[in-house]
Amino acid sequence: MNAQKLAKLTALGLSQPIAVVGMGVSGQAVLQALLSAGYEAKGVDEKRSTQSILSLNLDVAGALAEFKTLIVSPGVDRRRQALISVAKEVAILNDVELFARLVDKPVVAVTGSNGKSTVVTLLYEALGALGYKAVLCGNIGRSVIEAFFSDEAVDYYVLELSSYQLELCPSLSPLVGVIVNITPDHLDRYEDFSAYAEAKGNLARQAQHLVLNAEDAYCVALSKTLDKPIEWFSLQKTSQGGGVHEGMLLVEGEEILPVVDLALKGKHNYANVLCVLLSLRALGLSFAEALGAIGTFAGLAHRMQQVATIGGVLWIDDSKATNVGATVAALAGVSAPLILILGGAGKGQDFSELAQAVVEAKVKQVLLIGVDNCALQEALKEKAVAFVVCQTLDVAVARARDYAQAGDWVLLSPACASLDQFKNYQQRGLYFAQLAQNGAVDV
Repeated sequence: MNAQKLAKLTALGLSQPIAVVGMGVSGQAVLQALLSAGYEAKGVDEKRSTQSILSLNLDVAGALAEFKTLIVSPGVDRRRQALISVAKEVAILNDVELFARLVDKPVVAVTGSNGKSTVVTLLYEALGALGYKAVLCGNIGRSVIEAFFSDEAVDYYVLELSSYQLELCPSLSPLVGVIVNITPDHLDRYEDFSAYAEAKGNLARQAQHLVLNAEDAYCVALSKTLDKPIEWFSLQKTSQGGGVHEGMLLVEGEEILPVVDLALKGKHNYANVLCVLLSLRALGLSFAEALGAIGTFAGLAHRMQQVATIGGVLWIDDSKATNVGATVAALAGVSAPLILILGGAGKGQDFSELAQAVVEAKVKQVLLIGVDNCALQEALKEKAVAFVVCQTLDVAVARARDYAQAGDWVLLSPACASLDQFKNYQQRGLYFAQLAQNGAVDV
């Protein structure tokens, strides 16, 4: 590791001993950095134990009482008793807060319930097209600590941040903060939607300049509590900020790019592109030379990704749509008749908005997967939407082959997490692609 950067970490003078709670990718990077900087630190994990990792039950009050600083990985719920019991006695932070105390390069941070991965990746590509060295990290790609301690040259750090990551990083002050949207998600981890939105809103309160969604009620309400520069984007015609009118993307009322020139399809992606254009402007950069890269960007794997065309039927992998808002956005952007595959781990969501979106879209048949779709089924029944319970993805794909005709799309956009039947949404999407292309395969 870079000696100068390790010296900066040592100079923070974190109270010892330190526990890094959660040994995922970010936790491992933090632990390695702390040990390299000479701190007395241990990893804490519930599933494994090594010389540097303790196996502790986080449901036991006092389990972490011996430590003076806790660096909590985003996947660890702060409502666990081991954390609650020491919250008033010890310093609790996360890897993003550690990064914030160390970084000396400009940061652009993006959050949102849906679309943030597309925005940060497209922004990374756009900065590269403008000749800048950007580093993409956070909730996508590398952890922020791994990225910071690399030896590569950096002009900008581009961070994707989840609500979990925004809970414990009060020192983060990005030059530009972007909130793509805030819709219900992760309600199995938060008491209610307002608590989830509050975590997302931390980014707006901390950023120096903001890019916000003019059509998102929470963003509008949040802006009234702030006194800082805001760039607004909308899917409507507007003379200020970013907008869309008669097939053109606008910035300050000026026509910038025809939507037909975008490889990204769907209205939700028009909003994502506007986020990038306004972010570049907030950074004081001209985006003219980046328009080529923006136009040719084809999107992310498992996000409205075409994986097969068979007999005139398009098979679309949108496995990354793990909440209602993502699937609603996907449906709004499609005009073709659909065979729609929904379901998985529901995360305590309200599916009424999804059911209404299904009614309004050209959905010919709904196929349900997942071990428990009672709430989803009830929401569909209330809107008189017919569905077939398939339980597993291979059965759903077989049924889709029976229903689909030339010109139709078979769309996997589950609106649910994947962990009931898969390791992650990537495995779910890859399996769907294999089934679409080859028939039944082993998962």
